[in-house]
Amino acid sequence: MTAQDVVYSFRRLAESDNSRNKDDIIGETMTIAHEKDATIAEPADEKTLDDIVPESLQIEATGDYTVEMTLESAFSWTLFQIAGGTFAILPENSVGDIEGYDGEYSYNEFFSTQGDGPTFAGAGAFQVDSWSKGDSITLSAFEDYYGTQPEIDEIVFTVVPDGNTRLNRFENGNADILEGMPTASFTPSSVNIEEQDGAKQVGTYDLGGTEVNYGQIPALTTEYLVFNTMKVPIPVRKAFAYALDQHSVAENVYKGTATPAYHIVPPAAYPSFEEGVSPSETYTRHAEEGYQSNLEGAADGYPYGYAETDIASAKQVMEDAGYGSDNTFEITATTISGNSAYREVLTRLQSKLRQAHIEMDITEAQFGTIISQAISGSMEVFALGDGMEYPGPENFLRFLWGGSPETQFTRWGAEGSDYDEDLRQSTIDAWQENYQPEDSTPESEAEAFQTIEEGNWLSMQELPIVNPASQRFWHTDVDVEMYGVMENQTFTELTLSR
Repeated sequence: MTAQDVVYSFRRLAESDNSRNKDDIIGETMTIAHEKDATIAEPADEKTLDDIVPESLQIEATGDYTVEMTLESAFSWTLFQIAGGTFAILPENSVGDIEGYDGEYSYNEFFSTQGDGPTFAGAGAFQVDSWSKGDSITLSAFEDYYGTQPEIDEIVFTVVPDGNTRLNRFENGNADILEGMPTASFTPSSVNIEEQDGAKQVGTYDLGGTEVNYGQIPALTTEYLVFNTMKVPIPVRKAFAYALDQHSVAENVYKGTATPAYHIVPPAAYPSFEEGVSPSETYTRHAEEGYQSNLEGAADGYPYGYAETDIASAKQVMEDAGYGSDNTFEITATTISGNSAYREVLTRLQSKLRQAHIEMDITEAQFGTIISQAISGSMEVFALGDGMEYPGPENFLRFLWGGSPETQFTRWGAEGSDYDEDLRQSTIDAWQENYQPEDSTPESEAEAFQTIEEGNWLSMQELPIVNPASQRFWHTDVDVEMYGVMENQTFTELTLSR
């Protein structure tokens, strides 16, 4: 890998029509300085990421293995951001989808949707031997790796969408490591924690009479329902919130392996205002009592009932909007195929919402299908779990403050969506006046972030459900470390005793 590879790869991320992650490099958070094409028109209240002038991205190779880039403004999570998978480095000129490059391969050839197989390169401890898209990928140890050589010769990652099928493969010895177990199959009493390192817990699990290793750590993840505000009016979105008891879901659906979620940012990464008051404490106090609240309607905390289901209010908000027993609102909720927890959450909501004049059908789809339909705007409401790429609130909140509504899953603020303009302007002002300026302070940023969380409460674009724990199970003849909170691992030190 050379510096020119980095420059090329970053340019593709920013300039290519095939890039779905332009927001990560020229968006609202980490933004590499660049020129904009003034001839590309856009509505006054919207922003586009397609107006970058080719070859204007301020990143350059200053040596064979050194790169220098200039940001539009300071961004404290830059190293976390560029270490993520989105910023993976490709060989220069692999694909000719940006100006100045013809490309050695077509886009589909390089990314293995056609042709004889994967055509890409990396700089890791393993190399690709074979890849069956959507099925499995086989990696072998890379002899010329610059770091510590892997202890094993080969590792196979298998994609099994159905949770029960994954569990059966693990139980039968056809998988050495199981990342997560269907919540319906998990038995908390079978866990025996033997070691604790901070938030990380490691021990054993009784798998039907067979002892396996077990690891658990709170994830920087929030699971929530996403509403398309062009298809689902605000009274319906609020009724969903009144009907959901996050505490009950955490305890009874997730069996204590998750904590109830009342914000989109997880507790450990939540903005903190006062010295001595931790992020997690700020998170809870704000949800319970409106601690440090900024918007009217959030002064008493979470507006839809903390640790309770409020069917009466769900029914009332719908009736105030003209719905009733002879005028129900019909909606289809989509969950990821094989995710028993999401289906159970929606099933619990189904009967409650019926009492509030909402008839909800539940359907399943593969994750890729859900994301594609969310991008196209055809979804009404769907369940999603999102993990942080870096432990900063802006990682999630950049999608909620009201900018670029046409590109967001929720479409909040887009023409034809159901939104309150004053509320949206409040969150836009919070982001632009308190977060983005170069003279912002940790206190002003925390205020901005919490204002956006409160804006989401009142607009109910995304309904938080739980913050789950990440779980790993592995057989006793496998020696592997439990990963940390960012869930990254190289597997170079993994060994087998068989």
